[in-house]
Amino acid sequence: MMQYFEYQDENVSCFLEITLEDRIVRTRSGQKGTQGIATEKVYQDAGTAAKEFDRLTKEKKEDDAYYFRLGDEYSL
Repeated sequence: MMQYFEYQDENVSCFLEITLEDRIVRTRSGQKGTQGIATEKVYQDAGTAAKEFDRLTKEKKEDDAYYFRLGDEYSL
């Protein structure tokens, strides 16, 4: 599952991508038009990874600076 967020102001536009695959949570962020910086964390079980994924996506959905792009929640 993946969630995609964008941030844009007068000078810069950025993205944040959060991906959940089994026990792995990956994030990738940076300026639009670049590959960005990726991180990956492997958890002991899928339930813990899902909780972290939910926490990260909830945090960004509540942040008014970022906006969630419609239709960007999908499974890989």
